[in-house]
Amino acid sequence: MFIYKKVVLLGIILHVLMFISGCSQIWNASIGGETLEELQQRDYEDLIQYEITDIDRNIKCKDYVLVNISQPMMDYENAEDCTLESENIIIYRGGNYVVYGKTDECRLIVNTYDDEIVHLFLTDVEWKTEGGPVIYVEQAGKVIITLVAGTENIIFDDAGHSSDIQACIFSNSDLTINGNGKLSVYGYYHDAVRSKNRVKVIDANLYIKSQNDGIRGNDGVIFENSTIQIESKGIGIKTKSEKGYVVISGGICKIIAGENAIRADNYVGIYGCDYTFSSIYEAVQCNGKKELERSVK
Repeated sequence: MFIYKKVVLLGIILHVLMFISGCSQIWNASIGGETLEELQQRDYEDLIQYEITDIDRNIKCKDYVLVNISQPMMDYENAEDCTLESENIIIYRGGNYVVYGKTDECRLIVNTYDDEIVHLFLTDVEWKTEGGPVIYVEQAGKVIITLVAGTENIIFDDAGHSSDIQACIFSNSDLTINGNGKLSVYGYYHDAVRSKNRVKVIDANLYIKSQNDGIRGNDGVIFENSTIQIESKGIGIKTKSEKGYVVISGGICKIIAGENAIRADNYVGIYGCDYTFSSIYEAVQCNGKKELERSVK
């Protein structure tokens, strides 16, 4: 009887071991040539893939339309490209637009086909609006803002307006800022720079001050070799998506924030950047993966 119990017990143990071994084999089984673990890692990496293209880097200007914001009533060279409606300068067609002057009476609206690229070249603009965002991208494939070398550009909105478009520069499409000039954006109403897709800043010099968030790209924010200074009462750099990521490569980044310096759900990566973050709450808040590497001097 005792021997029988031992045999039964041994059989149960062997069965359990075989079950555990089977589970391990299932877990590590290949799916299309990859293990489940490898597949999960690959899918995660896919979430943070992005590309900085030659279009994003382009700072050359040719075949352009001049937009003098100091005289918004002027006749533009091609009314089919750019026109004035209710004190709003409206761009209807993709292309290059050189924007210059000083005003507190109008704003710029981009409303093109959703596959067109609009390239704005800012050259010493001082621009304020009272009824909403200074630059509003209603529709476009992509908008690039180039800060012309040797120029200083200042953009700010009004704290008293009640627009549903809650940023000084607001884009419904991908937004790229590049160039060797300087841009200061004051979001006195809410956010300073905001895109429903991604924000890329390449080789640029930005100063951001905001009542709420400094720079927000719902899908992602990418900085490359740029000098960024942000002062915000809310979050310095923010994404608003479960796949959202922030990647900072090279350059200098200084953030003073009333909440977090950076907040992203999926990923935050900082590589070779001289950064300083001061915030009330956790400097870098991320529910996913964080890789923070300082520049080596």
